[in-house]
Amino acid sequence: MRARLNKNNRDKRHPFRVIQPVKNEKGIVLIGLLIFIFFVGMIVLSLIKLLTAEATLQVIDINKKRALYAAQSGIEYAMRSINEYAVHNSSLFGVNNYSEDLNTGSGTHCVITIKITGPKSFKITAVGYSQNYAQKIEKKVNYIDVAKYAVYATGNVKYIRTIPYGRIYSHAKYMPLFDQDYLIQLAKPKHYYPKDLYINTIFSFTKDFVYVGRDLTFGIFNWINSGNFVVGRNVKIRSSFGIFGATFGTIYQFNSGSTFLCQWQFIWRALQGGIITNGNVYGTNIPWLPFRLSVYYNRNRITKLLRYSVNGGPLIYTTGEWRLH
Repeated sequence: MRARLNKNNRDKRHPFRVIQPVKNEKGIVLIGLLIFIFFVGMIVLSLIKLLTAEATLQVIDINKKRALYAAQSGIEYAMRSINEYAVHNSSLFGVNNYSEDLNTGSGTHCVITIKITGPKSFKITAVGYSQNYAQKIEKKVNYIDVAKYAVYATGNVKYIRTIPYGRIYSHAKYMPLFDQDYLIQLAKPKHYYPKDLYINTIFSFTKDFVYVGRDLTFGIFNWINSGNFVVGRNVKIRSSFGIFGATFGTIYQFNSGSTFLCQWQFIWRALQGGIITNGNVYGTNIPWLPFRLSVYYNRNRITKLLRYSVNGGPLIYTTGEWRLH
Protein backbone atom coordinates (compact mmCIF):
# COMPACT_ATOMS: atom_id res chain seq x y z
CA MET A 1 0.00 0.00 0.00
CA ARG A 2 1.50 3.28 -1.04
CA ALA A 3 2.15 5.77 1.65
CA ARG A 4 0.22 8.87 1.40
CA LEU A 5 2.07 11.89 0.34
CA ASN A 6 2.05 14.67 2.80
CA LYS A 7 1.56 17.89 1.00
CA ASN A 8 4.20 19.49 3.18
CA ASN A 9 6.79 16.96 1.92
CA ARG A 10 6.27 17.74 -1.73
CA ASP A 11 8.66 19.85 -3.73
CA LYS A 12 6.79 22.74 -5.15
CA ARG A 13 8.76 22.50 -8.40
CA HIS A 14 8.33 18.70 -8.54
CA PRO A 15 5.07 17.83 -6.90
CA PHE A 16 5.74 14.11 -6.77
CA ARG A 17 9.38 14.32 -5.30
CA VAL A 18 9.56 13.68 -1.57
CA ILE A 19 12.01 15.80 0.51
CA GLN A 20 13.87 13.66 3.05
CA PRO A 21 13.94 15.02 6.59
CA VAL A 22 17.35 16.60 7.75
CA LYS A 23 19.45 14.19 9.78
CA ASN A 24 21.43 15.07 12.97
CA GLU A 25 24.57 17.12 11.97
CA LYS A 26 26.30 17.15 15.39
CA GLY A 27 28.60 14.25 14.48
CA ILE A 28 29.80 15.97 11.32
CA VAL A 29 30.52 19.23 13.19
CA LEU A 30 32.47 17.32 15.86
CA ILE A 31 34.61 15.56 13.27
CA GLY A 32 35.34 18.87 11.53
CA LEU A 33 36.24 20.48 14.82
CA LEU A 34 38.65 17.65 15.63
CA ILE A 35 40.30 17.97 12.25
CA PHE A 36 40.64 21.73 12.74
CA ILE A 37 42.15 21.28 16.23
CA PHE A 38 44.58 18.69 14.81
CA PHE A 39 45.87 21.02 12.10
CA VAL A 40 46.10 23.97 14.49
CA GLY A 41 48.05 21.78 16.91
CA MET A 42 50.42 20.72 14.15
CA ILE A 43 51.01 24.36 13.20
CA VAL A 44 51.62 25.35 16.85
CA LEU A 45 53.98 22.39 17.32
CA SER A 46 55.93 23.34 14.19
CA LEU A 47 56.19 26.93 15.40
CA ILE A 48 57.45 25.76 18.78
CA LYS A 49 60.08 23.55 17.14
CA LEU A 50 61.10 26.39 14.84
CA LEU A 51 61.41 28.88 17.70
CA THR A 52 63.30 26.35 19.81
CA ALA A 53 65.72 25.64 16.97
CA GLU A 54 66.20 29.36 16.36
CA ALA A 55 66.82 29.99 20.05
CA THR A 56 69.34 27.14 20.12
CA LEU A 57 71.13 28.58 17.09
CA GLN A 58 71.19 32.00 18.75
CA VAL A 59 72.72 30.50 21.90
CA ILE A 60 75.32 28.69 19.80
CA ASP A 61 76.09 31.86 17.85
CA ILE A 62 76.39 33.93 21.05
CA ASN A 63 78.73 31.40 22.64
CA LYS A 64 80.84 31.20 19.48
CA LYS A 65 81.17 34.98 19.46
CA ARG A 66 82.00 35.03 23.17
CA ALA A 67 84.63 32.36 22.59
CA LEU A 68 86.05 34.38 19.68
CA TYR A 69 86.20 37.54 21.77
CA ALA A 70 87.93 35.57 24.52
CA ALA A 71 90.53 34.33 22.01
CA GLN A 72 91.09 37.87 20.70
CA SER A 73 91.54 39.12 24.25
CA GLY A 74 94.09 36.37 24.79
CA ILE A 75 96.05 37.48 21.72
CA GLU A 76 96.13 41.10 22.90
CA TYR A 77 97.12 40.05 26.42
CA ALA A 78 99.95 37.88 25.11
CA MET A 79 101.36 40.60 22.84
CA ARG A 80 101.28 43.13 25.67
CA SER A 81 102.90 40.65 28.06
CA ILE A 82 105.66 39.83 25.58
CA ASN A 83 106.51 43.51 25.22
CA GLU A 84 106.55 43.97 28.98
CA TYR A 85 108.87 40.97 29.22
CA ALA A 86 111.19 42.62 26.66
CA VAL A 87 111.55 45.64 28.97
CA HIS A 88 113.78 43.57 31.25
CA ASN A 89 115.08 40.95 28.80
CA SER A 90 116.93 41.41 25.51
CA SER A 91 115.88 37.95 24.29
CA LEU A 92 112.38 36.43 24.12
CA PHE A 93 113.48 32.82 24.35
CA GLY A 94 112.52 32.82 28.01
CA VAL A 95 108.84 32.89 26.97
CA ASN A 96 109.16 30.07 24.43
CA ASN A 97 106.45 27.40 24.95
CA TYR A 98 104.87 29.54 27.65
CA SER A 99 101.21 28.71 28.37
CA GLU A 100 98.59 30.41 30.54
CA ASP A 101 94.86 30.05 31.19
CA LEU A 102 93.21 33.48 31.40
CA ASN A 103 89.88 34.50 32.86
CA THR A 104 88.42 36.74 30.12
CA GLY A 105 85.05 37.55 31.65
CA SER A 106 81.83 36.05 32.92
CA GLY A 107 81.65 32.43 31.77
CA THR A 108 84.61 32.69 29.37
CA HIS A 109 88.32 31.95 29.51
CA CYS A 110 91.22 31.61 27.13
CA VAL A 111 94.32 29.41 26.95
CA ILE A 112 97.31 31.08 25.30
CA THR A 113 100.53 29.47 24.13
CA ILE A 114 103.62 31.37 22.92
CA LYS A 115 106.12 29.84 20.51
CA ILE A 116 109.33 31.59 19.41
CA THR A 117 109.73 30.97 15.67
CA GLY A 118 112.82 33.07 14.93
CA PRO A 119 115.12 35.85 16.17
CA LYS A 120 112.50 38.46 15.21
CA SER A 121 109.25 36.50 15.17
CA PHE A 122 106.91 34.49 17.37
CA LYS A 123 103.52 32.79 17.18
CA ILE A 124 100.63 33.01 19.64
CA THR A 125 97.91 30.38 19.83
CA ALA A 126 94.80 31.43 21.72
CA VAL A 127 91.80 29.17 22.34
CA GLY A 128 88.75 30.93 23.74
CA TYR A 129 86.00 29.04 25.56
CA SER A 130 82.37 29.87 26.30
CA GLN A 131 80.39 27.02 27.86
CA ASN A 132 81.05 24.02 25.58
CA TYR A 133 82.14 26.05 22.57
CA ALA A 134 85.70 26.98 21.56
CA GLN A 135 87.32 29.28 19.02
CA LYS A 136 91.02 29.08 18.12
CA ILE A 137 93.20 31.88 16.73
CA GLU A 138 96.81 31.60 15.62
CA LYS A 139 98.78 34.82 15.13
CA LYS A 140 102.27 35.05 13.64
CA VAL A 141 104.06 38.27 14.58
CA ASN A 142 107.25 39.89 13.27
CA TYR A 143 108.87 42.59 15.37
CA ILE A 144 111.78 45.00 15.76
CA ASP A 145 113.40 45.45 19.17
CA VAL A 146 114.20 49.17 19.23
CA ALA A 147 116.10 48.85 22.51
CA LYS A 148 118.77 46.72 20.84
CA TYR A 149 120.22 49.86 19.26
CA ALA A 150 121.98 52.86 20.74
CA VAL A 151 120.83 54.97 17.78
CA TYR A 152 117.57 54.21 15.98
CA ALA A 153 116.52 56.60 13.19
CA THR A 154 114.26 56.73 10.16
CA GLY A 155 116.85 58.81 8.29
CA ASN A 156 120.63 59.01 8.01
CA VAL A 157 123.01 58.39 10.91
CA LYS A 158 126.49 59.96 10.51
CA TYR A 159 129.55 60.71 12.62
CA ILE A 160 128.31 58.72 15.61
CA ARG A 161 130.31 56.23 17.63
CA THR A 162 128.41 53.69 19.69
CA ILE A 163 129.80 51.61 22.51
CA PRO A 164 129.54 48.65 21.92
CA TYR A 165 130.37 49.27 18.28
CA GLY A 166 127.70 49.11 15.56
CA ARG A 167 124.57 49.63 17.65
CA ILE A 168 123.00 51.75 14.88
CA TYR A 169 119.77 51.23 12.95
CA SER A 170 119.28 53.78 10.16
CA HIS A 171 116.57 54.20 7.53
CA ALA A 172 114.07 52.45 9.79
CA LYS A 173 110.56 52.02 8.40
CA TYR A 174 108.83 51.97 11.78
CA MET A 175 108.84 54.17 14.86
CA PRO A 176 107.56 53.50 18.37
CA LEU A 177 104.07 54.89 18.89
CA PHE A 178 103.11 56.98 21.90
CA ASP A 179 99.92 58.62 23.09
CA GLN A 180 101.06 62.25 23.14
CA ASP A 181 98.24 63.35 25.44
CA TYR A 182 99.26 60.67 27.92
CA LEU A 183 102.90 61.77 27.81
CA ILE A 184 101.91 65.41 28.37
CA GLN A 185 99.76 64.41 31.31
CA LEU A 186 102.68 62.53 32.87
CA ALA A 187 105.13 65.39 32.27
CA LYS A 188 102.92 68.05 33.84
CA PRO A 189 103.26 70.18 35.84
CA LYS A 190 107.08 70.35 36.29
CA HIS A 191 108.55 68.93 33.10
CA TYR A 192 106.19 70.05 30.33
CA TYR A 193 107.38 72.67 27.84
CA PRO A 194 104.89 73.20 24.98
CA LYS A 195 107.36 75.25 22.91
CA ASP A 196 111.19 75.39 22.99
CA LEU A 197 113.51 74.42 25.85
CA TYR A 198 117.04 75.78 26.27
CA ILE A 199 119.17 74.12 28.96
CA ASN A 200 122.34 76.03 29.84
CA THR A 201 122.75 75.19 33.51
CA ILE A 202 125.65 72.95 34.54
CA PHE A 203 123.37 70.29 35.97
CA SER A 204 119.87 69.27 34.88
CA PHE A 205 118.11 66.44 36.71
CA THR A 206 114.60 65.10 36.12
CA LYS A 207 112.90 62.19 37.80
CA ASP A 208 111.52 60.56 34.66
CA PHE A 209 111.22 62.52 31.42
CA VAL A 210 110.85 66.01 29.98
CA TYR A 211 108.31 66.77 27.26
CA VAL A 212 109.34 69.50 24.79
CA GLY A 213 106.80 70.50 22.15
CA ARG A 214 109.30 72.00 19.69
CA ASP A 215 113.12 72.38 19.82
CA LEU A 216 115.50 71.26 22.57
CA THR A 217 118.91 72.89 22.88
CA PHE A 218 121.77 72.08 25.26
CA GLY A 219 123.89 75.17 25.86
CA ILE A 220 127.68 75.49 26.05
CA PHE A 221 127.72 75.50 29.86
CA ASN A 222 125.60 72.40 30.27
CA TRP A 223 127.64 69.48 31.64
CA ILE A 224 125.32 66.84 33.04
CA ASN A 225 121.73 65.84 32.22
CA SER A 226 119.79 63.02 33.82
CA GLY A 227 116.41 61.93 32.48
CA ASN A 228 114.64 61.12 29.24
CA PHE A 229 113.59 63.75 26.73
CA VAL A 230 110.54 63.57 24.44
CA VAL A 231 110.99 66.22 21.75
CA GLY A 232 108.64 67.38 19.02
CA ARG A 233 111.21 68.77 16.61
CA ASN A 234 114.99 69.27 16.60
CA VAL A 235 117.68 68.59 19.19
CA LYS A 236 120.94 70.54 19.17
CA ILE A 237 123.98 70.22 21.40
CA ARG A 238 125.87 73.48 21.01
CA SER A 239 129.63 73.76 20.56
CA SER A 240 131.70 74.03 23.70
CA PHE A 241 135.36 74.79 24.29
CA GLY A 242 137.14 72.95 27.05
CA ILE A 243 133.94 71.56 28.58
CA PHE A 244 132.80 67.97 28.53
CA GLY A 245 129.17 66.92 28.81
CA ALA A 246 127.09 63.81 29.35
CA THR A 247 123.39 62.97 29.18
CA PHE A 248 122.06 59.95 31.05
CA GLY A 249 118.82 58.87 29.41
CA THR A 250 117.09 58.54 26.05
CA ILE A 251 116.24 61.28 23.60
CA TYR A 252 113.12 60.57 21.51
CA GLN A 253 111.98 62.77 18.60
CA PHE A 254 108.54 61.80 17.35
CA ASN A 255 107.81 64.16 14.43
CA SER A 256 109.02 63.22 10.95
CA GLY A 257 111.82 65.32 9.51
CA SER A 258 113.42 65.92 12.91
CA THR A 259 117.19 66.39 13.25
CA PHE A 260 119.57 65.50 16.04
CA LEU A 261 122.81 67.50 15.79
CA CYS A 262 125.83 67.63 18.06
CA GLN A 263 128.05 70.55 17.12
CA TRP A 264 131.82 70.52 17.48
CA GLN A 265 133.08 69.62 20.97
CA PHE A 266 136.66 70.36 22.07
CA ILE A 267 136.91 67.45 24.50
CA TRP A 268 133.98 65.06 24.15
CA ARG A 269 130.27 64.70 24.53
CA ALA A 270 128.63 61.48 25.63
CA LEU A 271 125.13 60.09 25.89
CA GLN A 272 124.52 57.07 28.08
CA GLY A 273 121.25 55.57 26.94
CA GLY A 274 120.00 55.98 23.38
CA ILE A 275 118.72 58.18 20.59
CA ILE A 276 115.42 57.44 18.80
CA THR A 277 114.78 59.94 16.02
CA ASN A 278 112.13 60.23 13.34
CA GLY A 279 114.67 61.85 11.05
CA ASN A 280 118.46 62.28 10.77
CA VAL A 281 121.20 62.00 13.39
CA TYR A 282 124.56 63.77 13.04
CA GLY A 283 127.25 63.27 15.64
CA THR A 284 129.03 66.45 14.63
CA ASN A 285 128.72 69.12 11.99
CA ILE A 286 132.41 68.82 11.13
CA PRO A 287 132.85 65.58 9.17
CA TRP A 288 136.63 65.37 9.65
CA LEU A 289 136.11 65.18 13.41
CA PRO A 290 133.70 62.26 13.31
CA PHE A 291 133.80 60.88 16.83
CA ARG A 292 133.08 63.84 19.05
CA LEU A 293 129.78 62.31 20.22
CA SER A 294 129.81 58.83 21.74
CA VAL A 295 126.61 56.98 22.60
CA TYR A 296 127.09 54.40 25.34
CA TYR A 297 124.34 51.87 24.82
CA ASN A 298 122.16 51.31 27.89
CA ARG A 299 119.09 49.15 27.40
CA ASN A 300 117.62 49.92 30.82
CA ARG A 301 117.52 53.65 30.11
CA ILE A 302 115.95 53.11 26.68
CA THR A 303 113.24 50.76 27.92
CA LYS A 304 112.46 53.10 30.80
CA LEU A 305 110.98 55.46 28.22
CA LEU A 306 109.61 52.86 25.81
CA ARG A 307 107.45 51.29 28.49
CA TYR A 308 105.13 54.27 27.92
CA SER A 309 104.66 53.32 24.25
CA VAL A 310 101.38 52.02 22.89
CA ASN A 311 102.78 48.48 22.88
CA GLY A 312 104.05 48.82 26.43
CA GLY A 313 107.69 48.11 25.67
CA PRO A 314 110.54 48.26 23.15
CA LEU A 315 109.04 45.93 20.53
CA ILE A 316 107.46 47.35 17.37
CA TYR A 317 105.09 44.83 15.79
CA THR A 318 105.69 45.20 12.06
CA THR A 319 103.39 42.45 10.73
CA GLY A 320 100.88 40.14 12.31
CA GLU A 321 99.05 37.50 10.29
CA TRP A 322 96.28 35.66 12.09
CA ARG A 323 94.17 32.68 11.22
CA LEU A 324 90.88 31.53 12.73
CA HIS A 325 90.33 27.80 13.13
